[in-house]
Amino acid sequence: MRQAGARDAESSASPSTFLMPSERDRLHVGRDNLHARAYFMLRKALMAGRFRPGQRLLLKPLAEELGVSVTPVREALLRLASERGLVPHQSRTMMVPILSVARFREIRDIRIELEGRAAEAAANNISSHDVVALEKMQEQLMLARRQRDVQTVLSINEEFHFSIYRSSDLPVVCGLIESLWVQMGPLLTLNDFSESATAKDHPHRSILASLAERDGAGARRALANDILWASRYLEKAVVRLNQPAENKTKKRSSTSTLGAS
Repeated sequence: MRQAGARDAESSASPSTFLMPSERDRLHVGRDNLHARAYFMLRKALMAGRFRPGQRLLLKPLAEELGVSVTPVREALLRLASERGLVPHQSRTMMVPILSVARFREIRDIRIELEGRAAEAAANNISSHDVVALEKMQEQLMLARRQRDVQTVLSINEEFHFSIYRSSDLPVVCGLIESLWVQMGPLLTLNDFSESATAKDHPHRSILASLAERDGAGARRALANDILWASRYLEKAVVRLNQPAENKTKKRSSTSTLGAS
């Protein structure tokens, strides 16, 4: 996977940045509800890691990609900014925020609590048919990892997790989880898969085993381990992203101190 760098952080969204809405997505929001479609697809794109931290989002390319006018895209971006998924940028554009290390850790810890609770509840509700569907998703995910097809990996990963959470029958918890994924989804693009897990030791295997056994406590532990496993790599990437800004701050502070003396 291509490493995220300074040029990546400053690049703007292109027409191929995220997938066009599928027929299922169009049915989900309604064919004629353009405002809802723009918001739904852009929010889903953030959650699935189709935008990078620091990336600028331009109205016209996004509108062309979604097949709508600029107005619903502008309103969708403003709504996502209110959810802390985006931040205002110069020239009336929006940018995917670069999380601080402290904010990343806070989101990680809250995710462990909320997603663990959803997984525990899902273990009591999920059907054998749903578990089989999750097994197939995992097989597809591992195939995409071997092929280093990053966008497919991220898309399946998002579908895998939220298929579990929806089975929890905890709509409020699921809504909170979604809001956290809007903020952390772009970080998923920073994983270069340099230490990829094998099909047997991937953390999803423990989640699947616990769900199949209807072991709620086990599902909660396995979900927490999955988040912690990914966070080990992601936190390093977050530190690297914040390093230039930290160095500039230190340099300005040093210059100010020398001037004062």
